Amino acid sequence: MNRSVASALIFVISIASPACVAGGQTAQATKASKAVGSKKIENVQRLQPSDVAARAPGLPPEFVEKLNTRGCTIPQFDSGGSTEAAAAMPTNVIEGEFAKRGQKDWAVLCSNGKTSTIVIFWSKPTSCSSQLARLDDPHFMQLGADKKMHFSRALTASDPSRDASQHRGPKQMTHQGIYDAFVGKSSSLFYCNEGKWRIYPGAD
Repeated sequence: MNRSVASALIFVISIASPACVAGGQTAQATKASKAVGSKKIENVQRLQPSDVAARAPGLPPEFVEKLNTRGCTIPQFDSGGSTEAAAAMPTNVIEGEFAKRGQKDWAVLCSNGKTSTIVIFWSKPTSCSSQLARLDDPHFMQLGADKKMHFSRALTASDPSRDASQHRGPKQMTHQGIYDAFVGKSSSLFYCNEGKWRIYPGAD
């Protein structure tokens, strides 16, 4: 082989080899990251719609059926506190006047095991979408005081009078909104107004 050609081949190999190694390392790191993410959410307590219905009086049977059809499980906010309290009252299942005053609606955090979406049951026809805020479950895992990972996404119904006094949400709030919180970190207020969901910064 010509000496100059051989030198050129050695030069090319010496440049290409680190890139190949780096590419392999990147792929391994991505795979490892996914594995960690899966491990994080393995221990999240998830309730079946029928379990929630038994503990949440008034939850419409047709909404339970809808959740079952979607294959929903309801991930429970885990503060690291009493498991007995969590068993007595499920979290991420809320009732409120989300479309207008006097109309009782329900919202549930529906998870497929990897991502969760807020699903709303409108008691009367409403222009606002019946689902919003689809986000990854692992994002809401955080380390608690007990040095364990806890699921920290929580839904609550807003208090219009309190929100107005603290200058959160629209100036004129005639009904309730939905607070979607990464507890202890950040939150957003979803407010159904004129047929659309409006998003406002929460208290955190």
